Amino acid sequence: MWVWNSNQIFESLFGFGMKDVTIEYSTDGTAWTALADVPQFTKAPGAAGYAHDTTVDFSGAVAKYVKLTATSNWGGILPQYGLSEVRFFSIPVGAREPSPDTGAADVNPAVILSWRVGREAATHDVYISSDEQAIIDGTVPAVSVTEASYSTDLDLADTYFWRIDEVNDAETPATWQGDVWSFSTPEYLVVDDFESYNDIDPPDPESNRIFESWSDGFGVATNGALVGNDFPPYLETTIVHDGAQSMPVFYSNTGGAVSSEITRTFAPGQDWTKHGIQTLVLYFQGIPGNTGQLYIKVNGVKVSYPGDAANLARLIWTQWTIDLASLGVNLTSITSLAIGIDGNGAAGTLYVDDIVLYRFAPPAPTSQIYLEAEAGTITAPLKTYSDPLASGGSYIGTDDGTGDENSAPPATGVATYNFTAEGGVYTISLRVIITGGSNSFWVRIPGATNYAPGTHSTGWIRFNDISDGADWHWDDVHSNDHNNQVVSITVPAGPHTLEIARREDGTLLDAIVISKVD
Repeated sequence: MWVWNSNQIFESLFGFGMKDVTIEYSTDGTAWTALADVPQFTKAPGAAGYAHDTTVDFSGAVAKYVKLTATSNWGGILPQYGLSEVRFFSIPVGAREPSPDTGAADVNPAVILSWRVGREAATHDVYISSDEQAIIDGTVPAVSVTEASYSTDLDLADTYFWRIDEVNDAETPATWQGDVWSFSTPEYLVVDDFESYNDIDPPDPESNRIFESWSDGFGVATNGALVGNDFPPYLETTIVHDGAQSMPVFYSNTGGAVSSEITRTFAPGQDWTKHGIQTLVLYFQGIPGNTGQLYIKVNGVKVSYPGDAANLARLIWTQWTIDLASLGVNLTSITSLAIGIDGNGAAGTLYVDDIVLYRFAPPAPTSQIYLEAEAGTITAPLKTYSDPLASGGSYIGTDDGTGDENSAPPATGVATYNFTAEGGVYTISLRVIITGGSNSFWVRIPGATNYAPGTHSTGWIRFNDISDGADWHWDDVHSNDHNNQVVSITVPAGPHTLEIARREDGTLLDAIVISKVD
């Protein structure tokens, strides 16, 4: 240990620096051993540029804690003691520099733990568990390894704690207990999120076009599916569930095509039993006019979409959750996944995104009420406009410049919609376009018993800071008065009215989805 003693400008007069010092060391902070032959700490000169001039030799003592107790100072006048700095030099016998780093998130559950070894370690005891206290107490069975790495398969959606005890029976102590580190695994594993595909043509080695991985009905008379756009960009970049791309599928069960199906093969096969995986989830969105019956096949086993058939023609992302155990296939070797549409004469366009595997799948809405914005009772200055890209071909809004931002809900410019609720907790999503920086509505359901996190003082939600976009897109109704948190509304069973009032001119509304979430 190097020592810089108290070095105040008046050190020569008052001598606050430590002189005679007792030094003790410990491995646990409880049992202490006194260090022998501690030198007297040299008096500092009280000058700038002071270099250390006391060195304490610990003679190879094993220590985690060091305690200094001054018994005298250099002045001998005032009972005041000081040091400027101490610096320790040691042989690092404990494990350190963990990988993954402590606190890391979204760590692949097929993780290889590694660390920098303690200098004198012969073997390493690995402790890992989701029970932090069990790691602290060492009650988890240890695995002894000779290399500074350990491969393990863990569960999704969990936090793990681990430590490395360095071991050498020829040393004292024979075991040096390590620190407790932690990391968390992701909620899901990606089968395909469509983010890696590009528009680069072969033979460029960077080419990764969507239809090279997903086979379709091109050149197959009985298969009416085509995946990807005819010209770049081959992926859809506007209608996405998450990320920057989704997969467009064009289908037509006509002219000899009995069904439309696209298929992704895996070689080698994927193991969908590891990491606690229980559920396959995919998200799809249609367009108005779509027809047919959606299905998937896993290793050739067909499962039809069990939800509302109208979802295939709706301009909103629908979550399809499949219990893997119900498929009755060998989940340890998944070699193919197909998505298709049955139905004689069925035709349309389907978007697919985020095919993922969960241990605990997120809850999907138990029911959804889909409303066309123009189908309600509309009062001026709100009015109906036509747009072939809008759901149903129409939307509502106001012309820019017809009014100012409202600090309170207006008496005019209100759209009213009647619906019947099963009763429970609901959220509301609006399909919108934001123009000219205008980005807000007022929203309420009269008679709702609770709004969380809350409402405007008038009883309305001030739905401000809607996500920008010159194309139609969805945004969940959130409260600008409560840090833009998504609002959930408790609604009794029975008939209700949804009211949406203009707040800023130029905010355009195409469709509404009221989703039961609890």
